[in-house]
Amino acid sequence: MLGIDIAAGGSFAYAVLEGKSIVERGVLSSRELTHLFKRYRVEVLATDNIGELFQYGRPLVRLLGKLPYTVEVVEVTRGAGGYRKMEELVREHLGVVKGKLEPLETAEYLATLAGMGVGMPVKLFEEETVILVYRRISTSPGGMSRNRYMRNITHRIKSIASKIEARLKEARLDYDLFLREESGEVTSAKFVVYANREVVRRYVKPTRGIDVAVAIYSAPAKRGESSTRGRLLILGVDPGIVTGLAILTLDGEVLDTVARRSFSRGDVMRYVQQWGVPILVATDVAEAPEFVKRLAAMGGAVLYTPSRDLSSEEKTQILDRVGWQAKTSHERDALAAAYRAYLEYKPKFEKIEKEFGDILKFEQLEHAKALVVRGYSIAQAVSEALKKREEKETKVVYITVEKPCAARDEALTTRLKALEYENQQLQRELDDLRREYAQLRRYVEDEKWRDAKYREMQTRLETLTRELAKKDAEMEQLRKTLIEILMSYGSRYRLVHISQTAECRGNEPMGTICRNLSTVDEAVARRTLGVPLKQVAKLELGEFYVVDLDAVRELADQIRRRLDEKKEIDLRKLVEQYRRGLI
Repeated sequence: MLGIDIAAGGSFAYAVLEGKSIVERGVLSSRELTHLFKRYRVEVLATDNIGELFQYGRPLVRLLGKLPYTVEVVEVTRGAGGYRKMEELVREHLGVVKGKLEPLETAEYLATLAGMGVGMPVKLFEEETVILVYRRISTSPGGMSRNRYMRNITHRIKSIASKIEARLKEARLDYDLFLREESGEVTSAKFVVYANREVVRRYVKPTRGIDVAVAIYSAPAKRGESSTRGRLLILGVDPGIVTGLAILTLDGEVLDTVARRSFSRGDVMRYVQQWGVPILVATDVAEAPEFVKRLAAMGGAVLYTPSRDLSSEEKTQILDRVGWQAKTSHERDALAAAYRAYLEYKPKFEKIEKEFGDILKFEQLEHAKALVVRGYSIAQAVSEALKKREEKETKVVYITVEKPCAARDEALTTRLKALEYENQQLQRELDDLRREYAQLRRYVEDEKWRDAKYREMQTRLETLTRELAKKDAEMEQLRKTLIEILMSYGSRYRLVHISQTAECRGNEPMGTICRNLSTVDEAVARRTLGVPLKQVAKLELGEFYVVDLDAVRELADQIRRRLDEKKEIDLRKLVEQYRRGLI
């Protein structure tokens, strides 16, 4: 246990307590005090004024943030009833009466009183841990190899950062990542992990290489930022290496805009809490960045995104309308996002103020607006706000004589008016729901009928598909069998390809197979000895035909006889005409 008190020249008087004995005391600078933590493994640091530690002991605070274990910091002079002087505490707990304590005496008594449980622990660090991957060697002297060296450093930093990010994801630790660049090259990577340092060190260890190092330390607590409790805000965010913020009230009043480099989500929330509590987090793009999504989730706020990305002209118009001078483009984008979100909810906010501004206090109006942002109807939001007032104003009163209570009557009248309004709203919603239900019911019935028909057709299709497949298989087997028979026994039948047939025009030789003829009469009319394909083909197998050779010979003879007969008839007609002198 270590007690410290400010001494002359900004140094610290110290005393180390082990058990009930002081084992070491003296005066050292804040930087020299750091060796005591390594020598004695100090677990409790006692002080009478935490402000002095932040003002004069910055090196000591940085060391406490980097230690592999957690040191509890106790402000001995602070108790449940407020702050007390050291002289009073020493007199009360140790029985020592002194007018004014010297720094070394104060340090001893601080360690002793802290060991007795006097004082209260203070928050020295945020519940955040910083992992910093940085280069150890400067490249500023230059030289021919500078660019190559910088590329190697960039690659090393990115590689180490990628491995750290994978471990954090595997451990499911929430974090923000910031990359710092110079001349297009990465010079450092900073992780802000939202977890205790001891938890983070289980997964990531500090290292020191020749060119790159990894440091792990707790983020010091931000001091001097007081929260304005109860005030509800709209927060516009433009994330990036430089993050822009814009803070608006629910009335659209701009409270502040700011842009900072490496602004973590924790830093953003602590900064905004100076003004109040954000209930709506807005961005200027349709697809919200991951940083903004996580920020809204961290603060339990509603996320607003526009239907499309805001253009530069729209942002400029919004700034002109608001009359706020943004110092940077990041502040401009954040303000445009916040004001666009305000305009989205402005009609509902104005309706609440117009209809219920006379019966609701400012806090209740803010609460009702917050509920509307979260999806409540106006009637539901006002009803909840009134309940909140009734809960706050409920008192136990003993009444001996019955008499009129104007305040109670006014409250009941207000409550009745709100309930009547809510009833009207709910009745309209009920009518809309009934109509929607009827439409949905008809739609469901139609869908059921279509589903039944679809299932019936699907079953029929599956049956026909199976039968068709079965028939195709049978036909294929028959074709194979037939082809085998024809190839083996080709005395009467012959397999003829379509290319072996002809378009018969006349005077074709006997036995030609004509694919353009259908009957013997057509063959006779064309004076061809070719036979019609359809008359002699017994089976069609794609581009092949099974031709009956006997039928070919029979039809060819028949065609030849008919042609001979036709010639004889024509000859007789010619002779007859000659005899009659017609020729």
